[in-house]
Parts: sequence; structure tokens; C-alpha cells
Amino acid sequence: MTRVNSPITSDDLQALVDGELDAERSRAVEAYLAETPEAAGIVSDWRRQADMLKALYGGPSREETPARLDPYRLARQRRSVAPAWRNVAAAVGFLCLGTGLGWGGASALSSREPALDSMVTMAVEAHHLYSDDRVRPVELDASQSPVLQKWLSRRLDRTINLPDLRSFELQFVGGRLLPNGDGPAAQLMYEDATGRRVTLYVAPNAGEEETSFLHANLDRLEAVFWNDETIRCAVVGDLPLQRLQTIAKAAYRQLI
Repeated sequence: MTRVNSPITSDDLQALVDGELDAERSRAVEAYLAETPEAAGIVSDWRRQADMLKALYGGPSREETPARLDPYRLARQRRSVAPAWRNVAAAVGFLCLGTGLGWGGASALSSREPALDSMVTMAVEAHHLYSDDRVRPVELDASQSPVLQKWLSRRLDRTINLPDLRSFELQFVGGRLLPNGDGPAAQLMYEDATGRRVTLYVAPNAGEEETSFLHANLDRLEAVFWNDETIRCAVVGDLPLQRLQTIAKAAYRQLI
């Protein structure tokens, strides 16, 4: 399969905004946007944001992009994550951690596993894709938190607060908007003093049942995830499970 005929990814959307696609791939992405209003809205927001940042800070650096950050290379790496994740999920299952927050247990979990697996897979893919990026890990950084909060809330069509996790020695890096199946999702990024990063993936809940906190792992990454009445979330990071669960509970209390 050639790049022209390959599925459109968030990397393609960003590359289109940044003017990094060749003419043939650009036409393919533009055709996709014409048929996908949600993605077109995301690109429109990115373009407005790029214009705003250019006006504030000037044009982008013309330094050559390192090979490890090439969008097609990253896309290939991201696609390779999903099969492995599904295999691990099938092997270890999903563990109910409980919350003490008044939610019910995970009875009837089996009927919800496919949707949860899909959401967690996307959260892990996004973490892999951006957590190691030291050049542009987020679209709007912590200094633009008010703009980011309003932008994400508008795109997700519900109020999304930016959790303060400094009590866990995690500083807010910033966030970005991501495509999420048939709608948008937000990724919020935090890092500790050593540069180790934790990401919070948030997507609207379009009818999935509420759940307790659940857990799954993949390689060196732990993920704690849950469904609330209005949002679906996953906290992903290379941290001990108990610590990540505590962080997830704190994030939950602040998000909405």
C-alpha cells in the first residue's frame, strides 16, 4: 500500500497544516477532510493556532527534522503498537481496581471490553507517539493553559479542566487535540524532574456505561482507565501501578 492510498492519520493532518506533505498526499488528505467534518474542524483549529503562534513568535525553525520524528516513521511505529496491545490485553485481561468514588463494580465488563480496548489502545499509541518527542510534544504548552482549556472544552463539547498534579511532582507540559475514531480526543501531558512523562487521554463518552478504574499494561507502560458519565479517560505512563492509580483518581476529581 502506498502512502497515497494508506489511511489518513493525525500525522497526515499535522503535516498538511505544517506544509510537509507532497502534492499527491495533500490531495488525498484534502479529499478526506471534505468527507470528514470532524477532522476538517480539527485542521481548521490547528491552522488558526499555527497562525496565532506565527504572529506571536515568528515562523517555524527551518532546522531539519530528526529522522526519529519523521511523521511516517512515527505512524508506522504507532500502528505496530495496536496488535501487540491487543495480544497483551487478551493475555492478562483487564483488572478492576475499584475507586471508592461511588461507582459500581465491573460486572458485565465483558460487554464493554471492545470499546475500552479501543480507547486504551489509542491512548497508548498517542503516548508512544508524543511522550518521547522533545521538540514538539504538545500543541499548546503550559503557558497557554487558559487557551488550551477553552479550546479542548469547545472541541470535546463539554467542560474539560486541566488537572493540577504538582502534588505528585508532575509539572504540566501542555496538551493537544487528537482524532478519536468518530470524534475528537484530548491528550494532556505531564513530566517529572527526570523528564519521565505521564499522559492523560480524554474522549467524550458517547453512551458507554460507567466503570470503575481498570488497569492493563503493555511492555514498560501501565494504563489506568475508566468511563465517567460524560467522558472516557486513560492515564498512561512508565510508573508503578499504585502510583499511577493514585494519579488517575486525582485527575478524575479535577477533570470535570
